[in-house]
Amino acid sequence: MSVKYGLLGILAKKPQHGYELKRTFEQITGGFWELNYGQIYQTLDRLETEGLVTFSIEHEDNVPDKKVYAITNHGQDALMDWLGNPSPRPRPLRDELFIRLAVMSNTQSSGSAILNLLECHQEIYLEKMSELTRAKKTLRQSVEDASFEGTASEAVMEELLIDAALFHAEADVRWLEHCESKLLAFQRSQAN
Repeated sequence: MSVKYGLLGILAKKPQHGYELKRTFEQITGGFWELNYGQIYQTLDRLETEGLVTFSIEHEDNVPDKKVYAITNHGQDALMDWLGNPSPRPRPLRDELFIRLAVMSNTQSSGSAILNLLECHQEIYLEKMSELTRAKKTLRQSVEDASFEGTASEAVMEELLIDAALFHAEADVRWLEHCESKLLAFQRSQAN
């Protein structure tokens, strides 16, 4: 659902083709929410079927034609309705890692295999935090040197979204460290 309205919000600013939408979506989410092209085009097809977007064909020499999507009046209304009627609820904790840990604990997986899994995830999150920190620094620099292609409020919002991704990654790292600590304590207690 969020992808649908995310794409509508992007198109409300200006018409774009699929590759641009992917790049813009990932930029505004701080690179923390990556979409594949199939997901984008499938969503665009549904949006067109619902009458929320339309497209025109852009012809260029020496490159394939592009479908450039634009939001319709009906799409604008749907976007404004969605923005004006938030349905706050906790984010679902659906993560492949949770399933892996649950399955590993029910199998004959060794404690070292589980700890290795946790360590791998820690490394991934720490790398993501580094990327996000670099993105935040680049954003601030582009605002300072006036190369940011947007308004001041868009820059603030982009930084807030990067912060959200950073805080989320930090929380995941803390949880992974907590898991590691508990599992090591459990292993020590079993060894005695």
